Amino acid sequence: MESKLCIFGIVLFCITFNTNIVSAQDVCVKKGPCSCEFSNGTGINLSPLANAAFYSTNTFDLKSEGTQYELSTYYYHPCIDAKPVVNSTKTTDTCGIPLAICRQVDTFNFNKTISGYVTDGGIYEYMGSSNFSQFSSDGKSIIYMNPPSSTIVMLVCAQTDGELNVISLSDPQKIIEEFSRSLGSTLLIIFFSCVIFYIVLGVCVNKLLRGATGLEVVPNLAFWTDLPNLVKLPARGAGPVTSPDPNSYDSI
Repeated sequence: MESKLCIFGIVLFCITFNTNIVSAQDVCVKKGPCSCEFSNGTGINLSPLANAAFYSTNTFDLKSEGTQYELSTYYYHPCIDAKPVVNSTKTTDTCGIPLAICRQVDTFNFNKTISGYVTDGGIYEYMGSSNFSQFSSDGKSIIYMNPPSSTIVMLVCAQTDGELNVISLSDPQKIIEEFSRSLGSTLLIIFFSCVIFYIVLGVCVNKLLRGATGLEVVPNLAFWTDLPNLVKLPARGAGPVTSPDPNSYDSI
């Protein structure tokens, strides 16, 4: 019975490491338009951040050697499709229906007469709906299908007070920091894992191969017993070197 326990301890240690490897390849299964869940119960859920307003972000692109630039405004409404306020009556606009993502594109051309830029009135383009969306396998993005194209919304967890910030990846002033396990935490996990493996393996070797019993099953018991004394020895010899007073009783 004792030998089975030792073998079980080593197998459990190996399973723990294999579980970490499998979890890294786990798939985030879609549970709703803006939520997905991994097999261990963790996942992504944007439903607490859904409200009546659209989130928006802007990008611009210079064209024709600076005589023209294109301003794109993206409107995003996670979880529930909503109808955006469209200030246009063009027949080419496709954002007049409930949706999740819409893009407003305004093109500005330089006018020499007024020495400024003149807009073309803009156009609204439908880009995706919550009913036609899916999560990536790692849960780091939501893909909105709009054949023949698709729109990918990247999700980055940040240490904020429960708010959703929508930014453009093309904006060089926006820096996204992903918070992950620190180097110190990783080293501590590796250290304690090695300690557990050392103890389990040592106990099994001493018990099964050497027939040890009681405290003797602890690996290198003599070393660990003498370790406190070894630590105290340098402390005893520490301190400044002094010579006895020639006029004292001990020197006579």
